[in-house]
Amino acid sequence: MAVASLGAAAAVTFSMMSNQGSGFTECEDVSHANQMTKVSSKPDVSMLDPNILDDERKPMRKRMETYVKLLQRRLVDMIEAEENAGRASHDPKHFTVETWTRKQGGEGTSCVIQDGEVIEKGGINVSVVYGNLPPSAIRQMSADHDGLIERIGYKVEGPDAQVDGLPFFATGISVVIHPKNPMSPTSHFNYRYFELMHPEKLKDGSPNPNYHEEPVAWWFGGGADLTPMYLFPDDAKHFHKVHKDAADSQDSAFYVAWKKWCDKYFWLTHRGENRGIGGVFFDDLTLPMWNHRRTTFIPLMDGTNQANQVLVSSKQHNKESLFRAVRAMGDAFIPAYLPLVHKHKNDPFNEDNLEWQRLRRGRYVEFNLVYDRGTKFGLMTPGARIESILMSLPLVARWEYMEGTTGTARESSTAAHINDGENRKKHSEDEMKAREAMQDALEHPRAWI
Repeated sequence: MAVASLGAAAAVTFSMMSNQGSGFTECEDVSHANQMTKVSSKPDVSMLDPNILDDERKPMRKRMETYVKLLQRRLVDMIEAEENAGRASHDPKHFTVETWTRKQGGEGTSCVIQDGEVIEKGGINVSVVYGNLPPSAIRQMSADHDGLIERIGYKVEGPDAQVDGLPFFATGISVVIHPKNPMSPTSHFNYRYFELMHPEKLKDGSPNPNYHEEPVAWWFGGGADLTPMYLFPDDAKHFHKVHKDAADSQDSAFYVAWKKWCDKYFWLTHRGENRGIGGVFFDDLTLPMWNHRRTTFIPLMDGTNQANQVLVSSKQHNKESLFRAVRAMGDAFIPAYLPLVHKHKNDPFNEDNLEWQRLRRGRYVEFNLVYDRGTKFGLMTPGARIESILMSLPLVARWEYMEGTTGTARESSTAAHINDGENRKKHSEDEMKAREAMQDALEHPRAWI
C-alpha cells in the first residue's frame, strides 16, 4: 500500500485501490477477463438503504460500500445536470455506466463522460473487492503502514508461517473531472476503506483459535485536490475553505496535517513543481491497534515523516467518528468544486488558452504515470482493467521542448530563453502574466486560507 490507498499486492486475482490518487486498480483473473460487462445509463442504487450509514450495528464494510455508491450516483446526476444545462445540442449528454464483476469476489461500476460541451472527460469509479491478500502483498503494504506485520499478530512468511495470506476487503470511490474550458480547473478525489480479517483456518489447515469477525486491521484514506490551468485565487480559497470547514467540523487538527500532506504528495520531483494548488490528502486513518470500540486521541501524518514530530488529533475519536469524517470530506467535494465549473464554463477562451491548458495537462499525465503507485501497479498487473486505470488521463495533452514558462531548468537553457522570447511575441502580455502566475503558484505551494 502506498501512502494513500488501499492496495498493494502483486497478484492477478484481486483488485487494489490506488494509494496516490487515481482510485482503484481493478483487476480480474486473466482467464476471466473477457466476461462481458453490463452497460446502463445510471448507477443502480435501488437496492441500497441510506439508513444503514448511521446504523452502528451494521458492518463498516457495508456502510462504506453504501456510502460510495450513493455518492457516485449523486455525482453522476449533478455533473450531468451541469453538462446539459443550457446545452446547445438537443440531445443530452450522459455518462457511459459500465458494471463489472470479479471472479474472485467483488464488483464495480465505472462511469465515464467525454467530449461534452462542459466536461471534456470525467470519470467516477466505484470498486468493492475482496479475497485473499498473499504474504508478498502484506509485506509490500507494511512498508507504508508502520508495524503492520507485528500488529496483525500472525507470522505471514517463512518456513514457520502461520497463515497463507489474510482475507481482505476494499471499497472506495475515485473521481477525476477535466472540464473543456481552460478557465475551469481539473479536480480529483478519492475516499476508501480497507480491512484485513482473521482467516478461519491456519496454513496447516487447522482451525484458527484467534478467528473472529472483527477486522485484524482497518483504515480509511482519501483526499481531494484542485488543478487549475489559470490561477483564480478566489477559486483556490473557495476549494480549500469548503474542505477545511468539513475537516474542522470533525477535528481542528485534520486540515492542517492533510493540506500539508497533499502538497507533499502531489509534488513532481523531476519538475520541481506541484500538480495543482493542493487540497487534502490522508491515509492510514485508524485507531491505535485498530480498536474500534475505544475512544482515543489518534496519531496524524502530514507526509513529512519527521521522527521528532508527533501529530495528534485535537479530540478523541472512535471508528464511528472517523467514518463521519470521511463522509464529511466526501460530501464536501460537490460544493467545493462544481460551483467553479459552473462559474467558468462559459468564459471566453482562445487557442492560446487551449495551448496552455494542454501543456498543464501534460504535467498531470506525468504525475499519474510516473508517481501514482496505484496506476503503476495496475499497468504491470496481468488482467487489470486498463481503461479504468487510465480513466484519470485527459483526452488531449501537450509537451514542448524547453517551453519558456514551464521548461525544467529553463533558467540555464538558451533554448528556453529563445522560446520564451518567441512566446512573448506570439501571446499577449496578459496571457504571459497569467501563465507565469500559475507556474509560480505551482512551484511555491502556499496557504490559501
